[in-house]
Amino acid sequence: MKIHYKGFMREKIRKNPITIGPDANFFEARNLIHEKGIRHLPVVDKENRLLGIVTDRDIREAAPSDATLLSVQELNYLLGKLKVSAFMTPKEKLITITPDTLIEEAVKLMRDHKIGCLPVVEGDKLYGIFTETDALDHLVDIFGLNQKGTRITITLEDKPGSLAGALEILKKHNINLISVVTPSFMVEGKRIAAMRLQTEDVQEVVKELEKAGYDVLSIGRWPSV
Repeated sequence: MKIHYKGFMREKIRKNPITIGPDANFFEARNLIHEKGIRHLPVVDKENRLLGIVTDRDIREAAPSDATLLSVQELNYLLGKLKVSAFMTPKEKLITITPDTLIEEAVKLMRDHKIGCLPVVEGDKLYGIFTETDALDHLVDIFGLNQKGTRITITLEDKPGSLAGALEILKKHNINLISVVTPSFMVEGKRIAAMRLQTEDVQEVVKELEKAGYDVLSIGRWPSV
C-alpha cells in the first residue's frame, strides 16, 4: 500500500471551525469570539465560500475609543448596524493554504508574515483553519515531548553519514529513538544533533558515544520533574 505523507496537515487542521456571515453585526461577531474563546472568526457565505476573516484585534479596532462624544445608546445603535463585511479582512488580502500544504510551509508562512492563523480552503470553500496553537501542537508531536525520555545533544562532523555511527550505538544498546533534530547552524565547524531517547539510563551510551569521537554537549531528561 502506498502511503502519501503530506506532513499530516489534514489531521492537524481544525475542521468545521466556528464561522459568521458577512451581514452579521459587530455584537454578534464580538460575542462569538468572546464566548467561544477564539481569536479568528472566518467569514463565509451561505455556500461556505470564504469571504474574509475577523480577529479579536479587528473587534478592538472597530469599537470606538472611550473618548467618543456619542452616548452609550448612540454607540450601541451604530455598532448594531455595523456589518462584519465592513471591518473584516477580505479574502483578497488573506494568505490561505490548502489541506495538502506541508505543515512546515504553513508554519513558515505564519512566521514570515507575522500572522496567527491561516484559513484552509479547498477550491473556494472553507475547509478549516490552522492556528499558532496547531503549529505548536505539531512541534510537540515531532519532538515527542509527550513521551518520557532523555535528550542527548552531540556534535557531528559536517559530512554525509556522520549521524549513522551514533544511531548504530543506540541500536547496539537496544534503545528506541523518539526523535532527532539537526539544526542548520554549526558550532566550531561541526553540526549539532539533539536525540531524544526512550530511556532514562544513558550512562553507558554516553560513554560509548564519547569513545567513538562524538562530543556530548548536554544531557536532559523530560519531563524534568
